[in-house]
Amino acid sequence: MDRKVILLADVKGVGHKNDVVSVSVGYAANYLLPQRLAIEATSERVAALSKHKTAVSQEKDVALARAQDLAAKLTGQSVTVRAKATPQGRLYGAITPDEIAAAIGSQLGVAVEKRTVSTDEPIKALGVYAIALKLNPQVTALVSVTVAEIV
Repeated sequence: MDRKVILLADVKGVGHKNDVVSVSVGYAANYLLPQRLAIEATSERVAALSKHKTAVSQEKDVALARAQDLAAKLTGQSVTVRAKATPQGRLYGAITPDEIAAAIGSQLGVAVEKRTVSTDEPIKALGVYAIALKLNPQVTALVSVTVAEIV
């Protein structure tokens, strides 16, 4: 005999969070329910879970559309970051993602979070760099960053 439960956390070999699964009565009563890894799958809870999954899906779609619009605005754009450098063109410090995000915000008028800026390696010299902005797990925009010396 099986019992239907809604998982509250990922359980190895059983399912992922928010899945409705059938498990043996003993497994549910002696492990999943006491450990608060699952709750009883009543019709009301299953309906609420379905409604919640639909709402989350719609939110993800809206976030993806926003990220695609932002990527269209940013792709191909160029910003300039100024820093102190040696006569050979080496910077005294590295250009941080925070500085790049601030430059994009001030020069292009688009606010991006510093965690979206991804550099392969630290920028420690004058020049032009292609920087990827990971706006969404599926959306990436490329921005050209020119590092110039403070005059």
